[in-house]
Amino acid sequence: MTPQPLKLVPPDEQCWNRIGIRGDRTCPELLKVTHCNNCPVFAVAGRRFLDAPSPDGYLAEWTARLALRDEVREGDESSVLVFRLGDEWLALPVAVLVEVTRPRPVHRIPHRGGLLAGVTNIRGELHLCVRMDLVLGAAPDGDPDLRRFVVIRRESETWVFAADAVDQVHRVLLPDLTSAAPTLSRAQVKLTRGVFPHANRSVGMLDDARLFQTLRERLR
Repeated sequence: MTPQPLKLVPPDEQCWNRIGIRGDRTCPELLKVTHCNNCPVFAVAGRRFLDAPSPDGYLAEWTARLALRDEVREGDESSVLVFRLGDEWLALPVAVLVEVTRPRPVHRIPHRGGLLAGVTNIRGELHLCVRMDLVLGAAPDGDPDLRRFVVIRRESETWVFAADAVDQVHRVLLPDLTSAAPTLSRAQVKLTRGVFPHANRSVGMLDDARLFQTLRERLR
């Protein structure tokens, strides 16, 4: 994409980079405005930048990029939540995502174990908590600071599982999914629709229908 440089603001006038919040913070105005974003000098520079004419080819490039978006057929794009189990990065459609929350106490159910970790209270409701690492054959991570509970629901079924880390929501073009990576376990390959690149890593796109069916068959 064509860059939009800050040529209209000479370096010696970019005080926010020298004595402001991005510099040594010696600007006396910081005592009044707290942050350069609140300073009139920064606002004037920003207005000069926004009012400047676009570089050659900038508008044409964005017109072409936006036109390509119209060519994406309905159903070919999906928003997914990217998360990590052990060393593997995986994703689930946000259509089945209820919420991501900090870990809560999990109470074991007598005479039940294995894939079922127990029950946990999410906003006053008890939900079954599953060992997704065992379901997908992933080695758990021992860092509790990054761990999050992910609550998923499909139709009337709700499950909670612990993810070793949660990244972000990402948009995926389904036709661009490639074959499952060789690093995925057999269980992951069975429950994965394909793989897509994200942040310099391969992410396995889980098939939520197959995943819920597997949980239902193995835990109910």
